[in-house]
Amino acid sequence: MFNQIFGKFLLEQKLISSEQWTEIQEDQKKTRVRLGLIAVSEKLLSQEQADKINRKQALEDKRFGDIAVEMGFLTESQVGRLLKLQGNPYLSFAQAATELGIMTIAEVEAAMNLYQQANGFTNTDMEDFRSGDVDRMIPLYVRSSKPISAGLVGVMIRTIIRLIDSDILVEASYTADSFEFQNLAMQEVEGEHSILLGLAGEGNNLLAVAETFGREEFGSMDLFAFDSVCEFINCVNGLYASELSLRNVQVDMVPPTFYQGGHVTAEDKLLIVPIYVQGRKIRIVIATDTDVKIEV
Repeated sequence: MFNQIFGKFLLEQKLISSEQWTEIQEDQKKTRVRLGLIAVSEKLLSQEQADKINRKQALEDKRFGDIAVEMGFLTESQVGRLLKLQGNPYLSFAQAATELGIMTIAEVEAAMNLYQQANGFTNTDMEDFRSGDVDRMIPLYVRSSKPISAGLVGVMIRTIIRLIDSDILVEASYTADSFEFQNLAMQEVEGEHSILLGLAGEGNNLLAVAETFGREEFGSMDLFAFDSVCEFINCVNGLYASELSLRNVQVDMVPPTFYQGGHVTAEDKLLIVPIYVQGRKIRIVIATDTDVKIEV
């Protein structure tokens, strides 16, 4: 999620080319983040100290962390913390960009500062962004005064990452009185809360969900493709219903359905969350505890 969001920003700002972005992504797939880069990024080591450790490591058959401790630059607990960060997508990006000669660490950091300013993020927000942790990142892009809506978006995004695409892009959410769609698969939930959860996409964009979840190639948004998307939405709602039941909140799911060409309106606003799944733009559509009308 971090990679796609930050990569899109760099492309929009013309800080890297599309070819360079492809190079970075390919390099990330095959390279493990070096401990020295993480330590410098976390400001536990200076670049000079990291270079000294690297020079010594070239002469001794020892791990970077062990040498850093021997030289008094790091403690055992600090090394343990750095090891846990080796899967961090920000650090993976920074290493790939620098090793390929596309950006320096200073340029990566400058781009991060530019991203912070462009989005009005606080320093704490940026810590959440850098973490690459989906649960910490979702609130940066999904703003809702309704906890039920926010919670459901979280379940939807985590389920997409787990079952459909591990590296999605999420854009800032917005609210609207109505939403016009080409293709909409949706399901309503009744009980202590009324909920509408839908996935909308233009053209064949919903195939990103239909074909991966259904493990079948549909080719177009036909009845079977819509059935697959509806089943995925049913899965998400089922997970959320189970979560709500643990809080003694009871809801029941209505059979899912789909529409082609029309608009949905809500008395008390719809929450729309644009996401890119396998490069295709889809919108999560949610309405909670409000009257909803669909016209085709």
